[in-house]
Amino acid sequence: MVEKELRLYDIHFVGLKAGEHVFNYEIGDAFFKIIEESPLQKGNCDVNLIFEKEATHFVLSFSIEGNVDVECDRCTADIKYPVYNNFKLYIKFDDQRNTGTSEDDDEIIYIPRSDSTINVAQYIYEYICLSIPMVRNCDFLEEQYKNCNQEILKKLNQASESETNDARWEKLKNIKLK
Repeated sequence: MVEKELRLYDIHFVGLKAGEHVFNYEIGDAFFKIIEESPLQKGNCDVNLIFEKEATHFVLSFSIEGNVDVECDRCTADIKYPVYNNFKLYIKFDDQRNTGTSEDDDEIIYIPRSDSTINVAQYIYEYICLSIPMVRNCDFLEEQYKNCNQEILKKLNQASESETNDARWEKLKNIKLK
């Protein structure tokens, strides 16, 4: 069933005329479920893909806008993190290189001349992931800590205060190093 759902993201480029072609995808929870071992499970993103077909290569311009559900790294509250970004991917024909890899550039993918279809699901997923910062917290909201779970923040503050008041650490501060 996953393979059938992934086919929705196939682009059959052999039948396309040279020039620009527009593909729109609505990415929802079902999309994240078909990606194996995805840490993202929920989200709503609109992906606009401009597929430019040239004689020797393709240029794919992805425009992503929406949000994904992530957990705040500070307080573990669930937040809808905004996602918006633009990416370009170049696809070139080359039978000599490893399919789908490029040692020189992450934005260039090589495919054999015998291919007639390219699936963009993995690229969409990766670009959504790249649009999310490494540290995810509630700071993007208008007021800092607005959505943060206040109960968790209190417990974290209490834990850090108890560590600073520990007498064992006071004795270590008296050690003089040369």
